[in-house]
Amino acid sequence: MSLNGFDVASYQAGMNVGEVAGDFVLVKATEGIDYTNPEFNGHAKQTLSAGKKLGVYHFIRNDSDIKQQADYFLTVVKPYIGKAMLVLDFENTSGSTIQNQAGVDLAKQWLDYVYSQTGVRPIVYTGINCENVLNWDIVVNANYGLWIAQYNNYDVVNGYQPRDLYGSLKHWKTAVMFQYTSTGQLPGWNGNLDFDVFYGDQAAWDKYAKATKMVTNKSIVQKATTKDGVWTITNEVGTFRPNQKLSIFKYPGLELTGKYYDKGESVKYFGYVSNPQAGYIYIAYRYNSKLIYYVACREIATGRALGTFE
Repeated sequence: MSLNGFDVASYQAGMNVGEVAGDFVLVKATEGIDYTNPEFNGHAKQTLSAGKKLGVYHFIRNDSDIKQQADYFLTVVKPYIGKAMLVLDFENTSGSTIQNQAGVDLAKQWLDYVYSQTGVRPIVYTGINCENVLNWDIVVNANYGLWIAQYNNYDVVNGYQPRDLYGSLKHWKTAVMFQYTSTGQLPGWNGNLDFDVFYGDQAAWDKYAKATKMVTNKSIVQKATTKDGVWTITNEVGTFRPNQKLSIFKYPGLELTGKYYDKGESVKYFGYVSNPQAGYIYIAYRYNSKLIYYVACREIATGRALGTFE
């Protein structure tokens, strides 16, 4: 048993999704910490009024705080929690290159937080190349499902024509849902649509939309933090060994001290801070009882580590 449907965003402004054929509709709700799809509420209400299954998704970015993104999403979709499948859209966009290993960690943070606040276990959307290339074990092992995307070509697909995935998944055993074209055509809308097939019946969809655990405290336990002026350091103790000569900063990426750590030297750190403008995550260590110094340890855009962690 499977269901056929499509997903929409602001590009489908003016469309009555309830009047277009399909068993379900997935609607973009939010992006980052300050964008709400202006069509969201209208399309979500049309979907439910037509008796269709609903999914709502957040487009994650790596240039804003993950908890703030999750809270923003939950505020916008609050009327639909328990009625809609919750989804994280994991793909690159202008100003946010998140499809890297560091991005997987950010995705896991978002998924965990949303699950902790709602009891509803979200799923993650991404393309097959991203699923194959990056290591998704932390997400798979936490039992978050996958909505996979793969297009054969950009030829027009008239009506629902689900097909098998070309190639195979590397980390998930199976996908919850498959987006197989971005050029679908249906009566009632004169533009292209993304077509999706859900591998289950309506009862299976409802299980993804309903809470799987009781939420007793809607405030996830966060790691302790330390303030250094405008910077918030997330406390985490460890040892870092650079694989190259790295500059030491008084403020992360902003003020050089003129000092360096050479390749192979060990740095005992007490926390880390991310500076998207500089493009790096920095470990923080105490130079003396008063000063905190910083060393870049990982590229944000690629997730590439600049050394080893112990």
